[in-house]
Amino acid sequence: MMSSCNKWLRGLAIITVLMASAPQHSWAGESLVNSEVDVDVSGKDAADAREQAMMKAHTDALAELLGKFTTPEQVNHIITTLDIGKVNSLVRGTEVLDEKISSNRYRARLQVTFDADEISNLIGKNGAGNTTEQVVATVGSFLIIPAYEEDGVQMLWEESNPWRNAWKAQGLEVTSGDIVVPFGDTNDIKVVDYTNVASANFSALLPLTLRYGVSDIVILQAKLSHTPDLQVDVVKRRINRTQNEVNLTSYRADPQETKDALLSRAAKDITESLQHKKTEEMEASKTVSGGERNNVMVLASISTLASWTQLRTKLATLPMIDKLEVLALAPQQVDLIIHYRGTPDSLGNAITSQNIRLVKNPDYWVISRD
Repeated sequence: MMSSCNKWLRGLAIITVLMASAPQHSWAGESLVNSEVDVDVSGKDAADAREQAMMKAHTDALAELLGKFTTPEQVNHIITTLDIGKVNSLVRGTEVLDEKISSNRYRARLQVTFDADEISNLIGKNGAGNTTEQVVATVGSFLIIPAYEEDGVQMLWEESNPWRNAWKAQGLEVTSGDIVVPFGDTNDIKVVDYTNVASANFSALLPLTLRYGVSDIVILQAKLSHTPDLQVDVVKRRINRTQNEVNLTSYRADPQETKDALLSRAAKDITESLQHKKTEEMEASKTVSGGERNNVMVLASISTLASWTQLRTKLATLPMIDKLEVLALAPQQVDLIIHYRGTPDSLGNAITSQNIRLVKNPDYWVISRD
C-alpha cells in the first residue's frame, strides 16, 4: 500500500502538472521555452527530497537551456550570479514527466518552462564582455519562415502557400540539412503568424530555435505581382542572437516560366546565398576563435539509438567541437573521436556542463547520459 506521504506527493505532482498546463492569464503573450532535466535527490524524507529536487531542477534546466546559446564559461557565470529566487522568477511551469519516490529519495524527469523573453534578456546582459572567452557565433542550420502575399491574400502556414511549398521542396533537395522548414502546426502558430512575422525578433522566436535545433531564423516575406510582368519581391530578414540582417531581392519570370517555377528558382538562389554566407562565417569563426586543435578517443555508453541521438545533439552544440568522427556503432556503445579546439580540461568542463557523465582514462574518455 502506498504510504500517506507518497500519496500526498503524487497528488502534489498532479496539481503541478495541471498548473503547468493551465492557461497563464498573467503571462499572456509571452514566448515560452521548455527544458527537460533529470533529478535524483535524497533528503530527510520524501517531501524534503522532492522540495530540494524541484529547486535543483529549475537551476539545472536553466543551465541546460543557456548552454544551447552560450559557452560553458558564460553559463557558469550567469548561474553563479543568480540566487534561487531569481531562477524561480524565470520559471513559468514545471511538469513531472516521470518520477520514482522512496522514503527519503526523489528521482524524476521534469520539464521546466521558462519565459523566453527573460532568458534572452539574461543572455544579452551577460554577454561576451562579462567572460574571459570571446564568444563567436556558430552558424548551424537556417530555419525558413516563408510568408507570402498574392493579390492581397496573405499566407504563412497554410498548405496552399506556394512559397512554403517551394521551400519544403528545397529543404528536401539540400541534403546537408542547412535548410529547415517548420511543421507549421499549432506550436509554431503560437510563436509566429502573418500578423506578427514582420516585427518578430529573436526573443519572440526563441522557442523555434530550440524546437528545431537551429542557430539562425530567416524570415522570407515574398510578394508576387503579375503586372507588368510576373515578379516576386522577397524581403529577407536573417535573425540570430547577435544580428538582424535585412535585404530585398527581386526575381522576374523568364518567358514561359510559371509562378511555381519562379518561386522555386528564387528559393534555390536564396539557399545558395545562405550557404555561401555560412561558409564565410565559419571560416571567420575559426580565425577569430583560434585555439589549439586536439582530438580525443571517446567511448559513448548508450542504451538505445535515441539515447545516442540525444547525446550526439548535446555534444554538437558545444562551440569548441569541430567534428564528431564516429568509428563504430554498437547496440550499447559508440566509439568516436572528438576533434576540438582548446585544452582537454576546457572540453571536459564543457561536456559535464551539458549534464553528461564523463570518466577520463589515460588513453580514452567514457561518456554517458544513461
